Amino acid sequence: TEEEDTGANGSACEDSAADLIYDNEDAAATQPGVMFIAGPDYTGAGIFTGYHSASDEDVENQTLNHINENETLVEAYTVPDDDEKAEIIDDLQEQLGSARQELEVARSQLTAPVVEGVPVGDDKGLTKKRSTLSLFVLFLGVVAVVVGVSVSISKGSDESGEDNPPEDAVQVFPPVLEDLQERKVLRCGTHKYEGFGFSFTSNITNEREGIEVDLCKAIAAAALGSSYRYELVPTVTATSRFVNLASGDYDVLIAATTHTFDRDVHESSSGVGFSFSTPYLYGGMTFNGVPEFVKCADNLSVIKECANIRICSQLGTTWYDITTKLFPASNIVITNEQGESIQSLIEGKCNVIQGEQYEAPESVVRASGYEGPYAQGGNHFTKEPLAMVTRDGDPEFAQFVNAVFQSLLDAEKANITMATAVSFAQTGETFGDEYKDMYKNALAAVGNYGEIYAKHLESISPRRKVNMINDGKTGLLYSHPFGKADTIGPGPIKNGIIENILERGFLRCGIPPGNELSVGLDMELCRAIAGSILQRGPDDVSFKRVSASHENISQALESGDIDVYAGGVFDTKSDTTRSGLSFSSTYFYETESGNSTDSKAITLGSQDADAQWTDLVYWIVMATTYAEENGITQMTSNKMPLVNLFGVGLERLFRDAILAVGNYDEMYRRVFGQNATRVGRNTLNVSPFGPQHHPLPKLSG
Repeated sequence: TEEEDTGANGSACEDSAADLIYDNEDAAATQPGVMFIAGPDYTGAGIFTGYHSASDEDVENQTLNHINENETLVEAYTVPDDDEKAEIIDDLQEQLGSARQELEVARSQLTAPVVEGVPVGDDKGLTKKRSTLSLFVLFLGVVAVVVGVSVSISKGSDESGEDNPPEDAVQVFPPVLEDLQERKVLRCGTHKYEGFGFSFTSNITNEREGIEVDLCKAIAAAALGSSYRYELVPTVTATSRFVNLASGDYDVLIAATTHTFDRDVHESSSGVGFSFSTPYLYGGMTFNGVPEFVKCADNLSVIKECANIRICSQLGTTWYDITTKLFPASNIVITNEQGESIQSLIEGKCNVIQGEQYEAPESVVRASGYEGPYAQGGNHFTKEPLAMVTRDGDPEFAQFVNAVFQSLLDAEKANITMATAVSFAQTGETFGDEYKDMYKNALAAVGNYGEIYAKHLESISPRRKVNMINDGKTGLLYSHPFGKADTIGPGPIKNGIIENILERGFLRCGIPPGNELSVGLDMELCRAIAGSILQRGPDDVSFKRVSASHENISQALESGDIDVYAGGVFDTKSDTTRSGLSFSSTYFYETESGNSTDSKAITLGSQDADAQWTDLVYWIVMATTYAEENGITQMTSNKMPLVNLFGVGLERLFRDAILAVGNYDEMYRRVFGQNATRVGRNTLNVSPFGPQHHPLPKLSG
């Protein structure tokens, strides 16, 4: 249901409109959740926290329009003479003045949505402060553009280079788990519109419900205990949710957000990368709407009887990205959210909308008021692994969020339900004694994954195989989409691991003790990474045997003896108690003898302190699977996409990785023999997709 591809923003409110906070006190007689009284002007179109309004969005759009005009001016300019420089600066200052005036007018007109909620003691007024800060940041953005352009013009064209911004230019927040112990309220960014099954207002309870809400509750209960509290912060648009997450408006984004390469490394609207959980839902985009035009969309036709096709496409989403590649702009109607797309279908502004089986089933569209003929397309045009998103720079919280979701999967696998949550094992040393009951609390709050799905999504879209628990009989190798891989990133960070490897001229790879066969695939992945960075060949690698204990691996990585460790076993304990370690996607599942249900997940390990490096390692592993899925081999490596997310000097990153070692199957057969039979989880999971959910071993105890 990736209806969203980039960002989030905010508004001002009066002290009388306090944040809507959800409480679950032990003394409460009702189900844990919302204590909510709708104000007289509440329309039921979403739960607002008091700092989002249409006026704010208008102000943001107006300001961004000015910024975009300035950017175009900078990109297009050739070296001006002194008179032209003065004229350009005068024009920019005039635009700044206009933007300032518009902001002041809009600020004076802002009104808070009339919503009464449970006040939060010392947090009263926090929303108003965040709103004012958001407006101030927008104003500073315009100032920065003018100052930046003025300085660059004054310097002329005699300076070049791509120096990275100073580290203190990036906004730094306290670790979320630490902050939560004082704040006592988890903030979750969720859908603004009525996303049936995801985040919607129940007609029965008038409370916000859905899978996104339950995931937020689970994390809150795990972090804060049975008396947890949480705040639902509605994301404004698909293009603003990442900006709001980066600016601290919420702790975790749970808004049908697809995990993509670009968002992981360098998301364009915010200019930073993010951390993603294991996907909680897998889907794919289809075209839906008036049957004859849905057929046109499936056939990618815009001629003859299809000339009048109009496709509503949400700006800032992976849906929009693919649609602009498939259809002319004249056949696309841009919208900001799914609710707007459905309304446009009702009003005849478009005859096709986008969605997945969860986002645009007939029942949801009919419930919104559509009465015309309706069909869902038969072709899936994207892969949409939907995940929870947290800020880079806080690996502990990212791991915490992932562990909570893993516990919901593990509980379903073990047939432990909300009613029997007390039987779920404690976490042991995973996050410390204060969180020993985190999995029990999460399960008691919302139930296991199967219970959540049945409660919110089953009536909309029956659970497909891809969203079931993998039993070891089918493949788990599944690449995530690359997204806007041509987005130009900042280049290797100064003194970072990538820069060190480039200067050194070779990769230092740790491998476990063992014979050549047992570590063969580990060595292949290291050669792929070396080839991707050094752009020469697979042999620029120095291998070092390192004991498989996580303590030894961590020490070797921290000391710089190795850059990456190949052959590490990834489980929830490895990813949490071993501070400083980050793991790639799994590239080999080692099944215990006689047990096809459980298996060791073999991955690449790296230092989580260098997020850029861990991202590169993660996506090189993904690239080998992508290449096999798409029939790209060592001989045809140039069919891999060019990427700029690590800077323009590493645009052949994927091509050179595949050139060095080939796709996953080529590596596998080089290690295990050309006639080796791949079975179970070590095979591709391709259409028709089999079960993709796989709870990690050693979750508890």
